[in-house]
Amino acid sequence: MSTIQYHSEPQLRNPIIIAAFAGWNDAADAATTAVKFLIDKWKPTKVAEIDPEEFFIFTETRPTIKLSNGIQRSIVWPSSNFFAYELPEEERDILLYIGVEPQLKWKTFTNTFLEVCKHFNVSETILMGALLADVPHSITVPISGSSPDDGLKERLQEMDVLQSRYEGPTGIIGILQEANRRASIPVASLWASTPHYLAATPNIKVTAALLTYLNTFLSLGLDLNELQNDAVHFEEQITALVARDPEASAYVRKLEEQLREDDEDDDDNDNDNEEAEDEAPKINTGPLPSAEALIRGVEELLRQERHNGSPLDSDEDEE
Repeated sequence: MSTIQYHSEPQLRNPIIIAAFAGWNDAADAATTAVKFLIDKWKPTKVAEIDPEEFFIFTETRPTIKLSNGIQRSIVWPSSNFFAYELPEEERDILLYIGVEPQLKWKTFTNTFLEVCKHFNVSETILMGALLADVPHSITVPISGSSPDDGLKERLQEMDVLQSRYEGPTGIIGILQEANRRASIPVASLWASTPHYLAATPNIKVTAALLTYLNTFLSLGLDLNELQNDAVHFEEQITALVARDPEASAYVRKLEEQLREDDEDDDDNDNDNEEAEDEAPKINTGPLPSAEALIRGVEELLRQERHNGSPLDSDEDEE
């Protein structure tokens, strides 16, 4: 039995696939929220999905029960969905992928993912992720990236994306990047650094940064004004929450000061360096005082935002 179910067969023109995975690769839900934004914006057609049976431990990533009209129940399984969006004014169309990082059989999952890509003649793969870092919420979101393809690497450099030189444990994004390279599909990854003390919440500012870079990188022509305004509003509210706690305020100031010192050291010691470091600066700030209280305050803030109708609060792609 095939692990892939195809729902429709649109005639896509050399599509670019944009993918994000919930889980380890998705700090503060920033990357998957970016794909959800595109799904909500474009209303694409669901064209394929990967059966979760082979790739998840359901006692760890549990199916959920959903009520319809308060009575009828349905089971929602962990999803791995592909959506197609045609861009008649452009030379290439778009495939969107959103799913949960698999827990089992990564090699099999990777081959399955690539099978869908080849089925739709994908010409380029863009993988999006977010990582936790010792960065304050008040600065411009650091974006790093990498690509084994010379052309994509040059495009990243033109956008001043920090070149990733990370070594260490990897997630499914790292595995898929290598698999795309081996399959001769040009591939690049974009990573956003997320303040670790906001890890428990969707971070709209980080999502907006990822989408802004993606918009430029692929020349999508998206109108992101509303989202960027939401990001400014989000930052202002986080700043107000932090200001309520003197210890948290001191911690954030320490992060900001350390970044300034690191920038000054970089200017003094390596003005001609052509390759930037991939990760956020390593800052020995210690644990965040009152972190749990801060996160609870942010979560309550976001609950209020969702109650008032957030433009990013869409679950259409999960169904």
